[in-house]
Amino acid sequence: MNLAGIDLNLLVVFDALMVERNTTRAGERIGMSQPAVSKALNRLRYMCHDELFVRSPDGMQPTPRALELATPVQQALQEISNALEPGEFNPATAQRSFRLVTSDLITRLFMPAVMARLDVEAPDVEVHLSSVTMDTLERLEKSEADLAIISAPPPGPPFESAVVIETSESVLMMREGHELSEGELNLERLQSARYISISVAGSAQGTYADVFATNQLNRKVSLTIDQIIAGPAIAAASELVMIVPRRLAAYQASFQNVTYRSLPDWLQVQAPDARLVWHKRLNNNRPHVWFRDLLLDVAKDRPQYSRRAYSE
Repeated sequence: MNLAGIDLNLLVVFDALMVERNTTRAGERIGMSQPAVSKALNRLRYMCHDELFVRSPDGMQPTPRALELATPVQQALQEISNALEPGEFNPATAQRSFRLVTSDLITRLFMPAVMARLDVEAPDVEVHLSSVTMDTLERLEKSEADLAIISAPPPGPPFESAVVIETSESVLMMREGHELSEGELNLERLQSARYISISVAGSAQGTYADVFATNQLNRKVSLTIDQIIAGPAIAAASELVMIVPRRLAAYQASFQNVTYRSLPDWLQVQAPDARLVWHKRLNNNRPHVWFRDLLLDVAKDRPQYSRRAYSE
């Protein structure tokens, strides 16, 4: 195919349609009218000798050929964007934003140190946080987010990842002076306690709600919450207890009226590490490389609360 005869704007339209699956929304995304998008789609169909998108009740559905083209086109557009970026990225004067998807737990444990670094190194850089959902990887693929920090195994292509916080053992957290803060944590006492259960869609935190069910044990759930970070204050003011990662319990105990104890090995939750994840098309994007390096540097300097770090 003679590239001299190709209008690269058609690839931009194609990419927008892959993301939005709707000609009107695709036009809004790239600043074109709906008729202009439809006209560009017709040209794309002629150029590719394929329908590319077929109308359905759920929007414009890509054909197998369109799905085959999606990743190469997206990567090509990103490479062009990377090439046109200024030769140097100076964080001290940069005015831009990064969209980071993460959980309330990671926000509490990680973001204070990140923002402290940005205060010094890049005061005009903004970070926009949003919550982890079941479609987090899809959001990265659609460029609706730049990076994510999620508790999950390493994702496969087209994503890259690196560990930012290693997993820690599960502990039982309660207010100071709670009856379970002393004595043996035997099965009878654990089953008689009243629990705060955490249920978070799309996150490994949800496994803490299932730790007893996995072992076919009974427990009394008095409160179910969807944000793990809300639990410690409730536990500190009540007789409720909760199962959390040691790193969170250690952090909360440093300033709140809570304490924590190790759980028996048979009640441990094998949660995955928290990983920084991004789409590989951004591997060489200078601003993203800088921000990823900053996040990983902050993670390297943070204490990894392990079984050895705290004794009871």
